Amino acid sequence: MGIQKEMRPYVESHYPILYLVTFEKELADRAIHDLANGRKIFEWDMARGCVDFDNKAPLTPYMDLPAALENWLAQDLDYHFLVIGNADLALRNSPQAVARLEALARKVGTGAATVFLVSSQLYVPPELEMLITVFDQPKPGGADIARIIREHAASEPEGHGYDIDPEVIDKLVPAFRGLREYEIIRLLNRGYQQDGRVGEDDVELVIQQKRQIVKKRGILEMPSVVEGIDDIGGLAQLKAWLERKAKIMADLARAREFGVETPKGAVIVGMPGCGKSLTAKAASVRFGLPLLRLDIGALMGRYVGDSEANMRRALELAGDVSPCVLWVDEIEKAFAGIGGGASSSSEITSRLFGYFLTWMQEKTDPVFVLATANDVSALPPELLRKGRFDEIFYVDLPDEKERAAILDVHLRKRAQDTARIDARELASRTKGFSGADLECVVKDAIEEAFLNDKSGMSTEFLLRSIQGNTPQTATVERAADLRKKFESMGIKRASGE
Repeated sequence: MGIQKEMRPYVESHYPILYLVTFEKELADRAIHDLANGRKIFEWDMARGCVDFDNKAPLTPYMDLPAALENWLAQDLDYHFLVIGNADLALRNSPQAVARLEALARKVGTGAATVFLVSSQLYVPPELEMLITVFDQPKPGGADIARIIREHAASEPEGHGYDIDPEVIDKLVPAFRGLREYEIIRLLNRGYQQDGRVGEDDVELVIQQKRQIVKKRGILEMPSVVEGIDDIGGLAQLKAWLERKAKIMADLARAREFGVETPKGAVIVGMPGCGKSLTAKAASVRFGLPLLRLDIGALMGRYVGDSEANMRRALELAGDVSPCVLWVDEIEKAFAGIGGGASSSSEITSRLFGYFLTWMQEKTDPVFVLATANDVSALPPELLRKGRFDEIFYVDLPDEKERAAILDVHLRKRAQDTARIDARELASRTKGFSGADLECVVKDAIEEAFLNDKSGMSTEFLLRSIQGNTPQTATVERAADLRKKFESMGIKRASGE
């Protein structure tokens, strides 16, 4: 495993304390065992006190860490490994344990012994900062995930191994990416228990597991999505662009080998009600990836540092469940007016903005970011610089052809017979209508048809509904102003062939 290779030089160079942050205690034990190369290993953890490292059987009555450390301090520890489990819990409220661990670290630092701290959460007391080196247990990469799947198939829990198609493995690997080995094995077991084998239909189990991860962290939303690309009327250029990116994300390993950059995402701007949010949802369905929604305004905390910590946690979570689509809704409300004042709220927003920019520039996890905004000109220009996002699109009010397509989508979605509807006539009567306006037209017409006890929808019901849903003149004028502004900025239209 990669963590042993990373830690070995520190063991051989006699660094006194190595802190391994991991939930997977079994993997930590394997790594420490491989690094020991025959050395004697002493272990203490909060649940059982001092135990035999190999079989975890209790050895002594030293149940508290200060007593165990005092015992170790009295021994000759040259070339030994000392393992402390649940390190964050054991050290957080015990100054005596911290002091004795510092003394132990200074003692072993003169020889060839090594102390390993193992816990799922990192806690480094200030007194030990200079003595500790921190390592994170890496999540399995593509090759490791493929190996785990093959090993599971070959040695199924009940001893009934089965063959698994390499093409199925290729489809499962991207879904499992971002999960720990413990989680992958649990999901493989669930998939096997359902039908006696693991296949690509088990991807839904993976998405459910990632939804659990998001719920437990409570910093992002993971909306349930049913809309697909076919549920978007018009926006042909944007949909074609998303199709290209979806093919790359689906075969990311080979794309990277070929030299293709990992897609970063896009900014979609334009009038409210014209399909920006729908596009973000539909993109996640087309990509076959979970959708996360980030509300930057909701990250604002009451105390100094809370907001920045929340932003870090949110973006780290997106990386943990990647590959995924991260939808940053109404991004201009969060970052508009950066640098416009010296208030505390402006300073916090500037720091959040800086952190977000750095993350966008440097992220390596396959997180496809779709940011939506009503007016991109309100955003800081640094956000729109090449390298942050792959492209910027503006969504205009739909033209006549798009209006006909949008009406057709909403009628079919509600099980209406579109063959009886004159879509061309309706499209010609709805100039200036947004996609949301057209949806209201369809919903109101269906309701009226039902209340009038008619056999089905007709063009006449829709025409009457159009008369009651006329868009405001100000909305049309605002759309025209935005169109000119976006075109002057060289932003691509989402519509067109």
